[in-house]
Amino acid sequence: MIVFYQWLFAHLLGDFVFQTKKMVLNKRRLKEKSWILYLHCLLHAGLIYIFSPDKSIWLIPFIVFITHYCIDLWKLNRKNSGLYFIIDQVLHILVLVVLWMVFYQPESLLKNEFTAILSNKSAWIIGAGYIIIIYPLSFLLGYATAKWREQLDTDLSRSSVSLGEAGKWIGIFERILVFTFVITGHYEGIGFLIAAKSILRYSDSKGNQVRKESEYILIGTLMSFASSIMVGLIAQMLLHK
Repeated sequence: MIVFYQWLFAHLLGDFVFQTKKMVLNKRRLKEKSWILYLHCLLHAGLIYIFSPDKSIWLIPFIVFITHYCIDLWKLNRKNSGLYFIIDQVLHILVLVVLWMVFYQPESLLKNEFTAILSNKSAWIIGAGYIIIIYPLSFLLGYATAKWREQLDTDLSRSSVSLGEAGKWIGIFERILVFTFVITGHYEGIGFLIAAKSILRYSDSKGNQVRKESEYILIGTLMSFASSIMVGLIAQMLLHK
């Protein structure tokens, strides 16, 4: 695994540490005509070669150069957005994973690790727990708070200054954090999270005096925290069986 970790470190160096904003703007403006693009891909190939234990395998840096050029050129012809940034990084790392598996990971060891993951009870329980708190709980909490949400939506005196779907994503991330705190046994983190959210809500509603909205958010927060804690406790109980 040390080879892959070194390659991942090399990728982070090449894409973030050794790449300035001016270089990115030059690539985006000139695309395939930018000499910075070729220099950037060559740097990645060189870093991967440096961190490769077998210096006789020239095919590895060559593949990194070609794939990095193709992936970056594809991204440069798309709009600048977070989605394409994530896809770009995933593709780069996927190339490194494949090269590592082909050249440095014995087939038997890979098969044993894959089998171990599939037969790991903890991985399945924790994975199922995260899926439950992200998806089913979102629907259940939405149904449970529907009547109060409708009252807010029909209140003509309520001035909406919230971001679109911000509440949904805040709820998802807070449930992920609460579930993580529970299964790792760090219950003090839940108290810190509640305190932080209470401070933010107090500063947000102090000037507006929006009582209905504050009560709705308080109900939703308590439901979200309680359900996440229950799922976490159930997962923790199953993990220790």
